[in-house]
Order: sequence, then structure tokens, then C-alpha cells
Amino acid sequence: MLHKRMMRALTVLAALMGFASIGAPAAATSYKLYFTGNCSDCTGTGLGTLLLKDYTLGDTLTTENFVSFKYKSNLLSYSISNITNVVGAFPASGLPGPAFVGFGNADYAFTSNKAGPISFWCTGTIGTCDADYGMTSSWSLAASVPEPAMWGMMVVGFGMLGAGMRRSQRVAPLQA
Repeated sequence: MLHKRMMRALTVLAALMGFASIGAPAAATSYKLYFTGNCSDCTGTGLGTLLLKDYTLGDTLTTENFVSFKYKSNLLSYSISNITNVVGAFPASGLPGPAFVGFGNADYAFTSNKAGPISFWCTGTIGTCDADYGMTSSWSLAASVPEPAMWGMMVVGFGMLGAGMRRSQRVAPLQA
């Protein structure tokens, strides 16, 4: 009887370990963000993919957070992985939401402002926004993928849960 209670307690503990961090917001993590801007000068839209590492939503961006940015429209296409300046932040409440970000290197600059009453975005050679620009844009977050450590905890939790269920099915009840 004591063994059965111990197995149940371990099963519950393992399940809790596996699910404990699923709903909790992660501290610093990696993000893949998508930019879509309606062009005023190009045809259609400008599309961008921004990769960040060790970043917490709501914090000010730093050059250390920046991994890469890829941009494409019918007029311009570039990819940067080394930046020399960055300003702004993405909201702690997540996206979509107001955001002001700007970054660039010796070749290209990108700015998106949805934080104030005026919304605009632009990109082009450094010091100018001469290639693409527009008044309407949005940022969205890619679906987050659990960290490898979380996967391990979930596997252990499900394994213990399954083992406990299997064991409880094998034990025949005592008959009087």
C-alpha cells in the first residue's frame, strides 16, 4: 500500500515538473519575429524576418541580442547579421502591439515606429530611408518552441505518468 502511494506521489511530481514551466513566461530567450509593411513606394509589401537571442520582451534591444535580419520587396533585398547600432524594444505584452525599433550597419538601416500617433517604417542605405517606406506595418512572433531542457522534463513527466498508470493496471485488487 505504501509502495502504491509512493508511486502515485512520484507520478504527480513528475507530471508537475513536466508542466511547471509551460505557462510561465520565459526570461531571456530567442525570438523569430516577422515584419510586414505595406509599401508606399514599392509594389505590394516589404517582408522581414528578425532573429533575436537572449532577449526579454519589453527590454531595450542591444547589439548582443541581434542575430540577423532579412528583408525583401520588389525593389530591395538584403540580409544583415552584423549591426553597429540598435534602438527600441518590443512590448512586454507581446505582439502585435506598439513597437519602435531601429537597427543598421555600414550598409543598411531599418526603422519601424508603431509606438506613437504616427506609424511609419523605412529601410535603405545607412543614413537614409531611400529604398522602401510605408505608413502601415506589423510585427508578429513566430510560434515558440520549448527549450531542450523543457522537452526533457516533459518526457520524464509523461514517462513517469505512463509507468504509474501501467503499474496501477497490473496490480490486481485483493479479494476478501
